[in-house]
Amino acid sequence: MADLDDEALATWRAFLNAHAHITRRVSADLRAAGLPDLGWYDLLWAVYREPLRVNELARAVVLSPTAMSRFVDRVEAAGCVRREVDPGDRRAQRIAITDEGVDLLRRMWPVYSAAIEAHFAAHLGRAPQRVRAMLERMSESAAGA
Repeated sequence: MADLDDEALATWRAFLNAHAHITRRVSADLRAAGLPDLGWYDLLWAVYREPLRVNELARAVVLSPTAMSRFVDRVEAAGCVRREVDPGDRRAQRIAITDEGVDLLRRMWPVYSAAIEAHFAAHLGRAPQRVRAMLERMSESAAGA
């Protein structure tokens, strides 16, 4: 087992803390504006791009994919998504966004984008493309495992 140096461990911890604090702050900002939390945006954005089966949706969302069926049930009850027959497999269902869901995404975006700017983008420094490339390499490494 490889030993990590103190700096690598401290950086890991900083990454975890930043992710946790920023996502909680974005959710709090959305709730303060009378909107659902970031998990809703994450789900709605995934099905806005294309309708997905629940198991595909669980892989597509960035935030917690646990209990996805129950979460979809709640978002469906609010009228923001609907279940429809998958044209590729008539036995299966996929989740599609409704007009109400698109409207909610549009209402959430100004609050969400302001929080991204304040708590993330403003701290990227002069080379955000390097940070992005580094994070994408990390994501690809972990996804391929």
